[in-house]
Amino acid sequence: MNPWGVFRFNTLSHPWVLLLLGVVAVVLAVEWLARAPGALNISTGETIARLPGGRRAAFARRVPALLRALGLALLIVALARPLSGERLRKDRANIIDIMLCLDVSGSMTQQDLYLGNRPRDRLYVAKEVVRDFVQSRKTRDSTRFGIDRIGLILYAGFAWTQCPLTLDYEVLARELELARVNEEDPRKNGTAIGSAIGLAVRRLTQSEAKSKVIILLTDGLNNRGELDPITAAEVAKSYGIRVYTIGAGSAEEGVTVGPGGLPMLANPIDEEALDKIARTTGGRYYRATSTELLRQAYAEISALETTEIEIGDFYEYKEAFVPYAVLGGLALLASILSRRRWFDPIP
Repeated sequence: MNPWGVFRFNTLSHPWVLLLLGVVAVVLAVEWLARAPGALNISTGETIARLPGGRRAAFARRVPALLRALGLALLIVALARPLSGERLRKDRANIIDIMLCLDVSGSMTQQDLYLGNRPRDRLYVAKEVVRDFVQSRKTRDSTRFGIDRIGLILYAGFAWTQCPLTLDYEVLARELELARVNEEDPRKNGTAIGSAIGLAVRRLTQSEAKSKVIILLTDGLNNRGELDPITAAEVAKSYGIRVYTIGAGSAEEGVTVGPGGLPMLANPIDEEALDKIARTTGGRYYRATSTELLRQAYAEISALETTEIEIGDFYEYKEAFVPYAVLGGLALLASILSRRRWFDPIP
């Protein structure tokens, strides 16, 4: 352990106070070079009496002055208020609130996307890509928190909030992992795109963020819900909310491979409607027929919706003046005691 570690500091609150060190240096020089007029220093200490003459005796006579100057210098540094342990924090500005809308209808079980050279269903691949998107919004990988608030809405025959807007991306990741297709519930049959956008808009209108974004992924067309997707897009536009839409999977009608290798009917993607939703709100529509294209879509949206960061002078610190004040006081006390012990001024 380094005993001098307590004297380390990162900055000074009042660095101009150090100008007083020049005064201390001048006083020390005057006292070192000149004898006060009308005074004779007579040694009364046995230690000085045993010292031979010459340089050692001359230096010993100046020890009180050196100790006094050292004590004053340390106290001046303490007055400059050293601070240790400072850490610059990022002051967030122009934060973006993002609602992710993820289709969990039955067609999302179709295995027409590949991940790791293996066929995977659309929902599995979508969850992996969304997880990477969320991770990319973090300030650093080691933290669980991100810059922007992100929420998750799942929808099939109707829409529901799976995770409200949060900065805790670990909570969001857990809720994303729970997303699944529930074909046993008849209420979850179908795809309510308009309802998903409407619910996302309602959540975002409660936000105070300057920028608000919806990213909607689907593999079908709107066939459930009372809210038309174009009408929902108009509502989003009125609140200044941009909607990015992503069509994932095959675009053609026909037969595709479902769970267990069983054939199933593939629903077409209403690309015209998805494109109109995006253009209405100032967003963009992406077509993702492969896992790579799906990753590129989220990566491009992430690049378009970047959060501006302003670095402010905010610090987390602790006071570091105590060691300087204590040592300075001890030096002054040693100066007084050494002068009283070794020399008695006689006017």
